[in-house]
Amino acid sequence: MTNNDKEEKIMPTASASNATTALQQHHDDLMRKMETAGEQWKKKEKNTRSDNDDDDDDDDDGTDQLLQQAIEMAVQQGKGWAPGEKEEYMKRILDDDFIPPMFCSTQEELERTGLAEAFAALQYDDDPSQVMLDFKKKGTDAFLDGKRNQVHNVQYYRDAINHYYQAIAWAQKIEPIENQQAMQQQQNSTTTNNGTVDNNHDNTTQYNKNKDDKATQQNLHQQFQQYTEQELDNIKSTLYSNAALCHLQLKNWGFCKSDSDKALTFNDQNVKAWFRKAKAHQMLFEWEEAGNAIDRGLAVESDNKDLQKLSQLLQDKVRKARLARQKRERIRAERVAHVKQVWKHCNAASGSSSIIKLGRVALVASVSDDDDYDDTAESAESRESRWHHHFPHTGVLPSPNEDSSGSSDQQWTWPCLFLYPSHSQSDFVEKFAEEEMLAVRMAEMFPEVEEGDETAMPWDYNQEFQCSNLAVYFEVNCPDDEASSSMSDKTNKKDTTTTIVTKTLVHPDSVERLLDQASAMRFFEASRALKGDEGPEMANLAKAVERKRLHQQRKAWKKKHGSLWAVPDPCPVVRVHPAMTLRDILTDPRMVVANFVVTLVVIPENHPAHAEYLKEHKCVGILQPKDNEP
Repeated sequence: MTNNDKEEKIMPTASASNATTALQQHHDDLMRKMETAGEQWKKKEKNTRSDNDDDDDDDDDGTDQLLQQAIEMAVQQGKGWAPGEKEEYMKRILDDDFIPPMFCSTQEELERTGLAEAFAALQYDDDPSQVMLDFKKKGTDAFLDGKRNQVHNVQYYRDAINHYYQAIAWAQKIEPIENQQAMQQQQNSTTTNNGTVDNNHDNTTQYNKNKDDKATQQNLHQQFQQYTEQELDNIKSTLYSNAALCHLQLKNWGFCKSDSDKALTFNDQNVKAWFRKAKAHQMLFEWEEAGNAIDRGLAVESDNKDLQKLSQLLQDKVRKARLARQKRERIRAERVAHVKQVWKHCNAASGSSSIIKLGRVALVASVSDDDDYDDTAESAESRESRWHHHFPHTGVLPSPNEDSSGSSDQQWTWPCLFLYPSHSQSDFVEKFAEEEMLAVRMAEMFPEVEEGDETAMPWDYNQEFQCSNLAVYFEVNCPDDEASSSMSDKTNKKDTTTTIVTKTLVHPDSVERLLDQASAMRFFEASRALKGDEGPEMANLAKAVERKRLHQQRKAWKKKHGSLWAVPDPCPVVRVHPAMTLRDILTDPRMVVANFVVTLVVIPENHPAHAEYLKEHKCVGILQPKDNEP
C-alpha cells in the first residue's frame, strides 16, 4: 500500500459536516463566554480592590462559579455522563471483582474493563466496512509479496493471515441492512409508545435529546457502505478461504482444513474453499474426506480444472478408502449382531441358576501416558499384557456350532484359556463345545504316556502333564454376596426366585460384572477399537474413555478404602471334576466369564506350585456331578 493510499479518508457527507460545524460553533461560543466572564471579573477586582484580605476568596468563588457555568453548558450540549452511565460506572468500580486497567495481568481481565475496545474505537473511528477492506487489501498484498519473494520468506504469509483475521473481526462488526431495518422498526414502535405516555417536561426534553442523538447516529450510519446479510457471508467466506490458502503455503494442514470449513459455513458454493479443504485432507492422508470435498466442489462447478486434476490424481486412493470404510462398517454390524446373540444365549434360561454370567476387566492399565509405577510392583506393561483388551488378543466370541446351526437346540462353542501357573505357560482353545466333557478335552490335550516316554510339552521336564495327574480350577471373580442378592416369593404354592443384580464397587484390577447387553456391547467395541479395528482416531477416543472410567473407579475405591494398595484378597477358587461339561462350569453360580473367554487353571497334583496356589487362593468347593437318584 502506498503512502497516498494510507492517507486516504472517507469524505463526510453534508449532514456529517453540518453536525461537526455545529459542535465547533458551540465550543467557540463557550470559550468566548469564558474569556468575557474572566475579563469582567478582573475589572471588578481592579475597581473594588481594598486593604482587606477577602479579595482572594472572592476570586476563588468567582472562578468556581465560572467553572460551574462551563460544566453546565457542556452538559446541556450533550457532553458528560449519559443517562444511567454514571450509576453503571460507580457500580462497576465498587464491585470487588473489578480490576483497574493498570493492574490487569491477563488479556481476559483487560477485556472486562472495556479499555481495549475504547482504544480500538479511537484507533479506528472510520467506516468498519472500509477498515475491513483495508485489512483485506493488506492481506492480499502480503500474500503476493510472499509469492514474489525469491528466498521464500514465510513471514509474508503469516502477516497475510493476521490481516485476513483482522478483516474478519471487522466484518463481524458490520450490521447487515436487514438488521438495521429491524432495529429501526423497533425504535419507531418504542418512540410511538413513549410519546403517548410521557408528558413530563424534563422527560420530554431528554426524549428529544435522545431522538436527536439517534438521528445523528443514523445519519452517520447512512454514510457508511451498506451490505446485505448474504453479501457479508460471501465476504467472510472469501476471507476465511484466503486465510486457508496462506495456511496451505505454510503447510499448516489442520488450520487450512479448519478455515476452509469456516468459509463453507458462510458460503457452501465457494469452490476454492472446497479445493483447499481437499488439498489439506490429501496432505493429512485422509483420502475419503478428500474425495468427499472434491465431489462437493465438482457439484458446484463441474468444469473446475483444479478439482478435476486432483480427483484424477486421488481416484484410486479414495476408492480404496471408501471400500475399507464399508468393510469396517460391515464388520462392526456383524460384531454388534454377534454380541447380541451371545447375550441372548447367556440369558436364555428362565431360572437364575442356569444363566451364564459375563464380566469385564479394565482395558487400560494407566490413566495417563506418564503414570509412574513402583519398581517392586507390577509394571504397566505387564498389566497391559495380562488384561489388555481381549486376552489373548484374538477377538474371538462364543459362537453357535456350525453342525447344529439348523437345529432348534443350538450347541455353542466358547474360547477357552488354560493357564499353567506352575510353569508360567498357557494354551488357547478357540472352540470348546458346551456339551463336551472336560475329561475328553483333557485327554486330548494331555494324553497318558507310558513309562519312559515324554509328553508333547517341551517345557514339561518331569512328565507331569498327564490327564490323570492334573487338578483343574476356576477363579470366583465375583462372590455371590457382592454380585447379586436373591429374594424368594411364593406364588400359587410354587417357589420362584428372582435375581436382583446390583452394581457394586470393585477394585480396578478385579473383574466387574456386565449387567446388561449395552455394557457388554460397549466393552467389546472398545476392546476392538483399542486394537485398531476402527482406525487411530477411534483408538485414541476409546483409550480416553477407558482412562476416564479407570480414573473414576480408582477415585471411588480410594474414597471407600483410603488407598489403591488396599487390595482385596486373592480370588477363591473352585475345583472342577473332570466329568463335568463346559456347560456345567458356565452355569455354576460362582462362575463369571471375563472378557468372553473361559479361563481354567491347570496344575499337577504333586507339584510344589499346587500347594502354593491353594495357600494363596482358598478353595471354596468342588464342582462335581450329582449322584443319580434311584
